[in-house]
Amino acid sequence: MEDVAPSTTRRGLLAGIGVGTSALAGCAERLWSQAETSDPEQVSLTIKTVPADDDRLAATIASQLRENYVAAGIDATHEPVSMAELYRDILLEGNYDVFVARHDGFDEYDALRGLLHSQFVSEQGWQNPFQFSDITVDDYLEEQRMAEGDDRLDVLIDLIDHLLETTPYTVVAHPYPLSGLDNELSVPNPPRRPHQYLDILTHPNNESRNGPLEVGVFGEGLTERLNPLTVDQNRIAGLLGLLYDPLVRRIDEEYVPWLAEDVEWTEQGQLRARVTLREGLEWHDGTDLDADDVAFTLDFLEDTSMGSIDSGAPAPRYRGRQTLVDRTNVINSRTISLFFTQTNQSAARRALTIPLLPTHIWADRAEVVTERQTQAIMDDNSEPIGSGLFAFGESTTDAEIQLEPFDAHVLREATDRPSVLENSSRFDGITFQVDPNAGSMVDALVNGEVDVTASELPPESAGEIRKAENTATVTGTSDAFYMIGYSSHHPQLGNPHFRRICSRLIDREHAVTEFFDGLAEPATSANALVGIRDDAWEYDHDFGTASDPLEFPGTDGEINASRVQSLFSAIHYRYEDDILLE
Repeated sequence: MEDVAPSTTRRGLLAGIGVGTSALAGCAERLWSQAETSDPEQVSLTIKTVPADDDRLAATIASQLRENYVAAGIDATHEPVSMAELYRDILLEGNYDVFVARHDGFDEYDALRGLLHSQFVSEQGWQNPFQFSDITVDDYLEEQRMAEGDDRLDVLIDLIDHLLETTPYTVVAHPYPLSGLDNELSVPNPPRRPHQYLDILTHPNNESRNGPLEVGVFGEGLTERLNPLTVDQNRIAGLLGLLYDPLVRRIDEEYVPWLAEDVEWTEQGQLRARVTLREGLEWHDGTDLDADDVAFTLDFLEDTSMGSIDSGAPAPRYRGRQTLVDRTNVINSRTISLFFTQTNQSAARRALTIPLLPTHIWADRAEVVTERQTQAIMDDNSEPIGSGLFAFGESTTDAEIQLEPFDAHVLREATDRPSVLENSSRFDGITFQVDPNAGSMVDALVNGEVDVTASELPPESAGEIRKAENTATVTGTSDAFYMIGYSSHHPQLGNPHFRRICSRLIDREHAVTEFFDGLAEPATSANALVGIRDDAWEYDHDFGTASDPLEFPGTDGEINASRVQSLFSAIHYRYEDDILLE
């Protein structure tokens, strides 16, 4: 077939400028360094992740990645750190070269904006932890917020194409959640999100019990900090979502009114949503919940110092969703209008899923404790007051957390309650039993001490659970993925060409077969590489550039050293005695 030159579009031109400029910067910096230094050193990278006891899959990926880096001539170190320390290093301090971590996944395409937009480069949390700045990516992220239908998907295609070129991070696999359960219990899906716990509690096949649902979890520090705004702490999946309710919940890809009785959208002029709260809402301490609490939550997430810090102190969680809201207008105690920035309704509704905070508790936490840190971020919130269907139990200890039914919750008696609550609960609350490691959690299940597990089970534990007489396993799907992230401040990783080669040095299909025991989908499509599951991607498009970052230069998990050396040599790096030099 005759070669045809591609047409030049504005997006194509921007993409070329974006990649070309960043690549030129990386090459120029390296060449300048070589000109100043007569004795170049070996390229050095440290890979941070949690220990195998906390997440065997992340630790195994990091170990394999290190082996392949070393075989490629890189001085690579695998540094296991605790979950809390890892989150501090990557989400608060930016103290890493490369990290391997499990990400909870995206609730909507717009979540990519919080992860990658340069607006968040100096913020904390999962707001651009890579310190990545690319004007083309920013342009696409803004466009996808404003575009509708196929036009939006066209922008997302261009964004993904560009991310495959610049590679601020890469995804290895999308794991299937795996839980163990007592054979007598009906569990539709592994419990990770609030509605999945509710599915178990209200399942008609489960017998009524004069006691709580016993849930097994494992990890360090799970009972120490119950602050919904912090990111530097290990936490129990779904726990805080049971304590803190949003206006609207996302359940199985649908947005279900929760504390909101009604949401009326107006698209003429500035997009806005008029939200009417359910009548009789209360916080767990009996204080009325009203529209002022909604406005306070959105303002507080933007600046937890409430004006005490000139540049503000944004919350490290929910920030991407909060930026969708331009302003609010409280009409009365039950009614508030949310005015949105230039955005489409698909993205804007994400703001309605933010858990609400009680003004009378959190306003007192605006005090500035350290530079750009407020009490709101530092506080353990050891006795959380929310508005969820469950309240924090007084008998909670270091080894367990008890959630008691909040009988005053309006959804317990509402005639128009969501379908997930159509049946009454068969249990009297929820108790989370905390074990130090996965093995202890599995033992507790097999011994009948817990009904179901909620922490991620290592795949090898599935066989032990299935062999036991009274237990079984259940799997499902989730938005989560295992990712490899790169610090753009590292002298070599600042070069997108270098990052792209590094992203090829993990055999994704081999990892799923050998590490995940098949309980995952390898990231073998362009959208999956950036964290969007294939079954969540709505567009049938052939990404022409996808084969390059996907192709693993080796077999069965081990790289072909000569092929990798050729790749690095092609971007003007050089080797000496099989050592990759800066």
